[in-house]
Amino acid sequence: MEFDGYELLFGGEGKLVGRKDDELLSLIIAGEDVKEMDLLHLDESEGKRVLVFFGELCSEFKEQIPDDVDLWDRKTLVDKIGEMVLEKSIFEGATEGESGLRGPDLELKESQLDRESTLKPIMDFDDVTELGDKMVKGFRYRLELVPHYIFHYKVKNLEGGKESGKLYLNAISGKKYFWEKDFERVSDIRRSHFKLEPKVSKENARESALKGVQNHFERDAKESWQENGATIVEKKKAIPSEEDITIDDIGIVFVPMWAVEGTEGVLIINAALGKIEREPDHDGSVVYEKD
Repeated sequence: MEFDGYELLFGGEGKLVGRKDDELLSLIIAGEDVKEMDLLHLDESEGKRVLVFFGELCSEFKEQIPDDVDLWDRKTLVDKIGEMVLEKSIFEGATEGESGLRGPDLELKESQLDRESTLKPIMDFDDVTELGDKMVKGFRYRLELVPHYIFHYKVKNLEGGKESGKLYLNAISGKKYFWEKDFERVSDIRRSHFKLEPKVSKENARESALKGVQNHFERDAKESWQENGATIVEKKKAIPSEEDITIDDIGIVFVPMWAVEGTEGVLIINAALGKIEREPDHDGSVVYEKD
């Protein structure tokens, strides 16, 4: 259920209930033999209902099972679990040997909201696959949680006013963003994913963030003087000085990014913003979207 994107609401007494968006899913785990209690669980369940059993379904109960209940026997479970493991191994890129059979471990950690968090995706997997198929004929999809340092800045601009905001610095590539969106955060993503570790140190990130703020507030300026009775005007670029900028480190956040590999190139989708972060050029190479 978690692999398919369902949030687990209840688990125990032979029953699992999950929710994805507005859809409820109830799994009734019967085990080797279906009993009357399992049928009672079915009657009491809401949403999509699935009866899971490992042995044979006896004729006594076959006619009592509603037509809208899905039946998962041992063979169905083997197929579903095998598909899940194979998909996870393809995400990881391991298709041979023991690692290819097992696939990567599904990351499900305790809440880390007090120390670090993840921006909530606003795109579901159907949106991503539709976009991937349209743009690159996608065949492989990998969800990565990319670490970003967050800095709060205050700057005295060249016009004499003061401005403030947040700068997000990609801790892998070093690219900087001035996102104004008020993101919703979650403690973890309940879908098979890969959490990346920062490659840019916090010290280098802070220095880069300072330069990023200076460049962001760069303005055209003019300098004039008199020479031989004529007024000389020189156009130049001016940036705020370091003394006019305050940078505060307010932590790290993970941004969900879909890496889509297709026959026509590679596509990177920012699932928290719902926009393309990187798209293929016409010649098949990859280019970054402009800031």
